[in-house]
Amino acid sequence: MPESHDFFVAADPESVRARVRGALAREGYTVEDGEQGALRAVRGSLGLTLLIGGLANDRTFHTRLDVQIMVTPEGRTVARLIRGSGKSALKGGAIGISRGNRAFEQAANAIHTELAQAGILTESVPG
Repeated sequence: MPESHDFFVAADPESVRARVRGALAREGYTVEDGEQGALRAVRGSLGLTLLIGGLANDRTFHTRLDVQIMVTPEGRTVARLIRGSGKSALKGGAIGISRGNRAFEQAANAIHTELAQAGILTESVPG
């Protein structure tokens, strides 16, 4: 499973940030501004996840994702989705790993769909 996913976008960084924020919010994440224009998205309850581990459902299983919004030297805007800190295995063993993988995949799909439907996605590269 990739640890990151790059979305190359034909739009300015601020509009990309707003679209990514909206896509993650629709997936149930609370999205906050991070350092240097990044986004930090959190879903679920860490306490509940540590208590019941893999028995937590997709929306209550604690997941953290980070999104960096960058501009390449060529002037292309890139939104990089990164698995957040906090190992899924420690929060539910094999089931926790599976839930973490699924959450990352669902978030990547939501961002991809949002950017593609807006007609601004030029390339999507798992990393």
